[in-house]
Amino acid sequence: MEETEWISAVLSGQHQAFGHLVDRYQGMVYRVCIKITGEAESAKDMTQEVFIKAYKALPSFRGQSSFSTWLYRIAYRTCLDWKRANDREWRHRSTADYTENDLVTTLTPEQEALRKEATQELGDNLNSLTEPYRSVVQLYYFQRQSYQEIAEQKGISVKTVESQLYRARQMMRKSGEEWR
Repeated sequence: MEETEWISAVLSGQHQAFGHLVDRYQGMVYRVCIKITGEAESAKDMTQEVFIKAYKALPSFRGQSSFSTWLYRIAYRTCLDWKRANDREWRHRSTADYTENDLVTTLTPEQEALRKEATQELGDNLNSLTEPYRSVVQLYYFQRQSYQEIAEQKGISVKTVESQLYRARQMMRKSGEEWR
């Protein structure tokens, strides 16, 4: 069945059909939640909350954007609400290593130490950004989304995305210079 058929089935009273949408999108929602919360347990809780909200709001889904974009917005906003509620504690958490990748070549211990230090510095620099700058950087650089995709997911204009990325780069440059 297609996504729209599952949505129609849920709206016509076949509530178990929502499980198919959960199966299809739980990975995406969890990734959004883990990026914002920074911890697996909170991300699991937020993922459940997102799907509960989406289920309750499904009658308001108009199909003007894709279901995944609509669901992403719910996830993003739900996690931002969580973040605001837990802001003091959240600021001191470290997000996952965004620049970790599988290296084909073997690094010397010195190179590995320098790489880890640079990764930590980048993570700290990224964590020092406030919203909406942090999420725009994550979406653009780490999830490799276009300006248009980011604009649709966040419900803002493409020009606003460009502006937020520009400001985020400026803040990260300034922050990086302060560390040296």
